[in-house]
Amino acid sequence: MTQYLFALGLAMTPTNIESLTVPVTCPKSTFSPYSSVVELADGSKRGVGAPVATWHWDFLPQTMRDQLRTFCPGASASVYIRTYTKDNALSPHYYLAQMIWPTQSEETQATRRMDFTIEFRQLVFQS
Repeated sequence: MTQYLFALGLAMTPTNIESLTVPVTCPKSTFSPYSSVVELADGSKRGVGAPVATWHWDFLPQTMRDQLRTFCPGASASVYIRTYTKDNALSPHYYLAQMIWPTQSEETQATRRMDFTIEFRQLVFQS
């Protein structure tokens, strides 16, 4: 039985990450409803751009990292995800997203990756 509702896949019905061939542990996640904030002439601010989400692990075993890599063999890939949002932490939503693989060298320690973050950009809500 899965404990969390994070999911990832190449089809509109992504698989819970805890149920993948190599189960992946639950990440810490962030969600922003827009990609940047601009200051307007009247001093107020406006959010612009598509939503962005991140999944972060303090450490990730190499086998789990390799499982995630199957979804993004290059610098980025189009994927479907289910992730939590700021507005409703109890009910995650489905999105079509660009999965961005970390561009900085991955810090390794023995057989695991340290401080590992995957970014999902251009989130498009899927009903």
